[in-house]
Amino acid sequence: MWETLTALAAHPWAYPAWSVVHLVGLGALFGGLLVFELRALSARRELDPTALARLAIPTALAGFALCAVSGAAMFATQPQELWVNPALRVKLALIALAGLNAAWFHWRGGVRAQDRLGRWQCLLSLGIWVAVIICGRWIAFV
Repeated sequence: MWETLTALAAHPWAYPAWSVVHLVGLGALFGGLLVFELRALSARRELDPTALARLAIPTALAGFALCAVSGAAMFATQPQELWVNPALRVKLALIALAGLNAAWFHWRGGVRAQDRLGRWQCLLSLGIWVAVIICGRWIAFV
């Protein structure tokens, strides 16, 4: 797979095309998380949290998959330059932290565990993903 990504990365339109895919994935990822986590934070109480989770979480996961594939493809265009970029490394660490937080949230019961810790985890998740987006933009400037 890596060889295919590297070959595609050599095309002059590859990076801009993958960048668009990355942004679409980011919209689905953050949009899905935003509506799910706002509901978990008690916004729009008339919405059934379980039904909303069935819509929002798969949307967020599909967005994450698009971001992972497109991010790997963009990384393949210039791996040596990007790997030494501190913004990229912080971004990757934050994504790992977001994944651990999400796994812990769902292990604890997710939507069914409407407690204070769950609400703090939702706030933490939103903060981490905003920081991921900021780091992603800073990659071009650091």
